[in-house]
Amino acid sequence: MKISRLYSNKSDLFEPIDFNEGLNVVLAEIRLPENRDKDTHNLGKSTLARVLDFCFLAKKSPNLFLFKHLDLFQDFEFFLELEIAPASFLTIKRTVNEASKPSFKKHGSRNQNFADQSDEVWDHLSIPFGRAVKMLDAFISWNALKPWNYRKGIGYLLRSQEDYSEVFKLKKFAGKHAD
Repeated sequence: MKISRLYSNKSDLFEPIDFNEGLNVVLAEIRLPENRDKDTHNLGKSTLARVLDFCFLAKKSPNLFLFKHLDLFQDFEFFLELEIAPASFLTIKRTVNEASKPSFKKHGSRNQNFADQSDEVWDHLSIPFGRAVKMLDAFISWNALKPWNYRKGIGYLLRSQEDYSEVFKLKKFAGKHAD
């Protein structure tokens, strides 16, 4: 599985991000001369990771910026395109307003845009959350993680700053070390 594209229904506010075939690095820098003396934190790197995690079907959390500021984000729809096999792609649609009902579309070419498509184009529309997580786990097919689903591994790939204090214990999994 490879991430190939992340976009929204509001491309004027959230520009599409097309990922490269190989290694991708998220780098933020201050380019405006008048801002050169400002802190390089808070430029959006962690926010991008949170949006990716949301699209990978993280549980809805009132602490996530999308829901903390629902008045600003309620009309947003996010689309994550994954290459799940050579020439086989899956787009996940997750809306902020109905976060518990993601949709899926399988297709054969990269860099598609389903933001303005009707509901009929989706192969699986507004799937109940628990079933959607199971479906995505099957689509991704990370068999090496079994008996756990892909969500256990995603947490280690999309870490926050606080998650680096203990290598094998993420802040959001404050439970047992055995997992």
